[in-house]
Amino acid sequence: MRDVRVFYKKRGAMKFVSHLDMNRFMTRLINKAKIPIWFTEGFNQHAYFNFAVPLSLGFEGEYEILDLRIIDPDYSNEQLVADLNKVSVRDIEFVKAQEPVLKMKEIAFAEFLIWFEILTDENKEQIKKFFKRDQIITQKTTKKGGTRDIDIAPLIKKAEFGADGLTLVLTAGNENNLNPNLVLSTLFETEKMTPIYYTVKRTMIYDKNLKPFE
Repeated sequence: MRDVRVFYKKRGAMKFVSHLDMNRFMTRLINKAKIPIWFTEGFNQHAYFNFAVPLSLGFEGEYEILDLRIIDPDYSNEQLVADLNKVSVRDIEFVKAQEPVLKMKEIAFAEFLIWFEILTDENKEQIKKFFKRDQIITQKTTKKGGTRDIDIAPLIKKAEFGADGLTLVLTAGNENNLNPNLVLSTLFETEKMTPIYYTVKRTMIYDKNLKPFE
């Protein structure tokens, strides 16, 4: 038995599939592809697999990660990718599979590309001004359902405009996972901007050294 890390892309209509439904989708896909996957033991046995940082509903992902365990020593990573793509839907593309290098807990940052439908020069200057703030105070929902004030400025590693839109690198992982939706809603409120329609694509997941997580 060996651990395998699979990298895939989630695009188009599949961005409207929730994380919970992605669990069901992957279970059916793995079964349909007849992947020799390890099943958990005990009363409620099920195929073992584990996602990296969950992708929010409505976000596309170019570097999504799924860990699983293969029980057939002769079943190659190349065959795994090929078999999954044979039965997958159009908007889920499996790219590669390899032995995991890092543990999931070592995920530290995620990179997002934000595309705004309409962005004036004035809007752009307001956005740049917002990300230059020493403090960015907002409210975040706690696990108990309440709210608390937090400063998200230290959780924003990068905010930079490019030809394709606004690139954000935000803290990610179990301890400090900053959602770009929270960042942008705080932007609109703080700068008193009329909300602008935008789309989000997660383009990379990084370790603490800003190296691609593998």
